[in-house]
Amino acid sequence: MDTNLQAARLAVQSVEARCKEAFLPLLNAHGIARVEIHYDGGGDEGTVGEVHAYDKDGDAALPSILCDHHSLEYNGQASTRTIALEDALAAFAENAVCARHAGWEDGEGACGTIAIEVASGAVTLTHNCRFIDYDTTEAEI
Repeated sequence: MDTNLQAARLAVQSVEARCKEAFLPLLNAHGIARVEIHYDGGGDEGTVGEVHAYDKDGDAALPSILCDHHSLEYNGQASTRTIALEDALAAFAENAVCARHAGWEDGEGACGTIAIEVASGAVTLTHNCRFIDYDTTEAEI
């Protein structure tokens, strides 16, 4: 594997781990068991939708608190800023999708969900690519 690509992947993993270290304790302290963040895009535009939180009984309000958000700048340097927890979760989701599916918002686009299981710290990205398909048949007449 190209060493630059390897270094970039390690940098992304490091920043994602720092993000999780920032938001997981906050979610846990407020009784949030699961978070789902939906995204959708196509035609060169994409958006990360609402952040949905769940406690052990179902829907829950996400606390209005601040959280450190870590990201990679275009020059490859890590940066940190303190923003609203909901914004930090949405930015984490967008960065995770872009790191794994660059250009997901182009052409027919894609949609999906980032699911965060707070207790275990597991984060699952379910990504759905849209595409145009053809079913061609040929017959002599």
